[in-house]
Amino acid sequence: MRIEITRSGGVGGLTRRWSVDVSTTEAEQRWLPLAEAEAAAPDPPDDQRDRFTYVITIGYTEVSLPESRLEEPWRELIDRARADTTAPHPHPSDNARSIAPKEPGGPTPPS
Repeated sequence: MRIEITRSGGVGGLTRRWSVDVSTTEAEQRWLPLAEAEAAAPDPPDDQRDRFTYVITIGYTEVSLPESRLEEPWRELIDRARADTTAPHPHPSDNARSIAPKEPGGPTPPS
């Protein structure tokens, strides 16, 4: 099962995405119960501006965690996803800028 992690916010407001594949057993026994418990918890006060927010998606379950609430199990999962060889994989809409290649024979910039 693939677990998707999206980190947004921070001073620059950039968004990053990572993912990690885990067994269905691991997802159901370890990560889904944590996500469901977190989803049922009351939202913390939003008094820490410019901090990251993590959205963790496990199957059809999605939980949003402010950086201040990232405890060990979640940090382990995020570290695994970040270390995965397929991660991070930027999404085209993640603050990407397109730069057109210089055309051969086109105008040259002034010196």
